[in-house]
This record gives sequence, structure tokens and C-alpha cells, in this order.
Amino acid sequence: MHTNFYDNNAEQLANQYLSTSFETVHEAWIDFLPSILSKRNARILDLGAGAGRDSRYLAKQGAEHDVHVVAVEPAKLLAEIGQQQTRDLNVTWLEDSLPALDVVCCQEVSFDLVLLSAVWMHIPPSDRARSIRKLANLLKPGAKLVISLRHGPSGDERKMHDVSIEEIEL
Repeated sequence: MHTNFYDNNAEQLANQYLSTSFETVHEAWIDFLPSILSKRNARILDLGAGAGRDSRYLAKQGAEHDVHVVAVEPAKLLAEIGQQQTRDLNVTWLEDSLPALDVVCCQEVSFDLVLLSAVWMHIPPSDRARSIRKLANLLKPGAKLVISLRHGPSGDERKMHDVSIEEIEL
């Protein structure tokens, strides 16, 4: 992933990401959330957490049940904004990325929900099988893996790889 682009444009990207609500972005699967957020001590992994919009929402909605969110963002400046957005919430920030996820895997924690929102298109096709295996190993039995797909060019210097639902259907 082009972390330099994300760090060089962190403020602008954060404003863009934070201008759209979690509910709007994740409307297609939000009905699955209540069963996860009402589970005491549920663990959620937000990969590519960016400016923290999704982590903040998930931590706030799950606060009553001690839900813990692990937010993963490889771009340091964007992660700093995310940390500010989630201050005083049950969110831990890690610097890591697919396909290795070395830092996440060292935590030896499994998750009730793993979210990749606008991430998959950054992963080269040659790394996707390994990435799916890593993600599958991080899921608790009965957990959900949510991957949003973005199609088309980025309109800037970010490299976007073609994606299809067929390659990620489990």
C-alpha cells in the first residue's frame, strides 16, 4: 500500500472519510452488527482503520458490553488522526498491514468481526490467497468477515487492483 500518499494527504483524507457516516458506508451489512455488539467482550478487528470512523462507531455502539476494537492502520499520520477520534474509547491502535499482519497475529487474539473497508483493492492479487488465510485464522467460530470492494481507478497516485466478489467468497 502507498502509505506515503496516505501520510502526505492525511488531513484531507480524514476529512473525506469522516464526512460520511458508518451507517451510510456499511448499510449493506449493518443488520449483522447487533448480534456482535451485544455480545459481552466481543473483539472486532478494523483493518485499514484510517481516520477511525468505523472503529469509533463500533466502540461506541459496543461500549455497554465491553466490546474491544483493534484498529490497524499502516499510515502513521492517518492513524494519529484515528487515535484522536477514538480517544477514551475501547480501541487499541496497531501499525500493521496485509498480507503478513505480523503485529496482529502476535497478539494471539481471535475476533468476532473482521472489517476491511476499502482495503482489498490495495492488496496485489499475488498476495490475496495468503491474506484470506490470515483473515480466516483470526476469526472465532461463527464470526463475520466483512470486505467492501471498490472498483475502478483511484483518480490519484494510489494503485488500485481489480477486485471481484468471486475471489473472496468463502
